[in-house]
Parts: sequence; C-alpha cells; structure tokens
Amino acid sequence: MTDEPKDEQFDEPEVEIEEPNEPTYEGLDDGEFEAEAALGGVDHGEILAGAQLDRVHRQAYFHTTPKQLFTFLFANCLFFAGCLVAWTRVAPGDPPGDPSTYITGLHTIRGAFIFGLSIYGFWTAAFNIYSAQMKVWPYLMAAVLALWVGVGAFAQSIGGEAWEKAGNYLESLESKKVLDDVLVRLSVIAPGYWLLTIGGLIVIWVILSGLMQGAQQVKAAGGSGGDEGGGSRRRRR
Repeated sequence: MTDEPKDEQFDEPEVEIEEPNEPTYEGLDDGEFEAEAALGGVDHGEILAGAQLDRVHRQAYFHTTPKQLFTFLFANCLFFAGCLVAWTRVAPGDPPGDPSTYITGLHTIRGAFIFGLSIYGFWTAAFNIYSAQMKVWPYLMAAVLALWVGVGAFAQSIGGEAWEKAGNYLESLESKKVLDDVLVRLSVIAPGYWLLTIGGLIVIWVILSGLMQGAQQVKAAGGSGGDEGGGSRRRRR
C-alpha cells in the first residue's frame, strides 16, 4: 500500500497595491487651498510654463504678421474720422457761421460710401491680422473715393475765393511769421479733406511699394534661375 502524494500547499505572495497619492494641502491658506482643490493638484509650474509658451507663440505670430496690415488699419481710421469731421471751413477772418449749415461726409453720397467701407475695413483688419491674410480691396476702394473727394477739394480750395480771403487776412495782420502764412492758407482746406487725402495716399503708397517689392523679388529669382541654367548648359558642353 502506497501513500498517495498529498497536494502541496503554496502560500501566495501578498501583493501590495499602492493607491495614488492624494494631493496634500498642508500649509496653504484658504484661498490657496480652494485654488489647489479646483486644479485637482495640478502643478503650478506646468500651468505657468504653458502660459509662457502661449505668450511666446503669440509674440512670434505678431512678429510674422505683415506690417502693412496695421498700416491699412491706420489709413482706415483716417477714412472713418474723415467722414465724421466737417467738410466745410470758415475762411480766415470771417465770423463763424451757423453750425447747422456745416456738412460732413455723411451728408454726401461719396462720403457715405467711404464711411460704409471704413466700417467694413475694421472687420477686414481684424480677420487679416488674426489669419495673416492680405485682403485689401475695401481699403483700395475707400482710397480711390477718398482721393477723388480730397484731391478735388484741394484743387478747388487753392487759388479759390477762400484762398484769396486768407491772403487778404494775412495782409491785414500787423505782425506775422512764416508759419502763420503757411498755416492760415492751409486752414482753408477742411479737416475732413485732409484726413481722406492722407489716408488715400497711405493706401496707394503701401500697395505700390508692395508691387515693386514683388517685382524685384521675381526679377531676382529669374536672374538666379538664368544663371543656374547657363551654368548647366556650359557643363553639358
């Protein structure tokens, strides 16, 4: 009679499961405790590092944004203000007239169109700067209308009746300076025309300078490509 082997019993090793450490809030005041509890124990250093990275990204974005977009925005502000200020001017030496007889750009058809384009120009500037695109047609249309109004007003004012009145006023002065002579004559032109003309010239100058820079870059690229092509032909020979 043989003894049957008995099943050996092995003690299973005990495995200790470590539970995640819960954030401790010792040494924090009430305000810091609430902030730490709301963040769920997130490290403040990580949050600050992320905020710093976002700030660097924004700075890099604005550094790469074309500066012409901000120039267009400045010109658009001139269009907007030029439609709101007076388009009529009292001649130097004349008593001020009735303010109700003064007109602004909103009293005219061209001024109303410029004002509408300037409002749309603010939205265009925001989207242009945000997406780094170059949509310029609202500023170009406003510039054409603004120069139409402003240059025409300059041509009518210089040498006109108001110009002669300004000259007579200067002659009546007992003592005057060269600066007085310039400012009095230029004051014949209404402030609205000044703003519209300056804004229109800025837009045209930015567009023309951009076209010339693009033409120079294309010419330079074509020249370098031609040199490489000539060198390859010489090598084949």
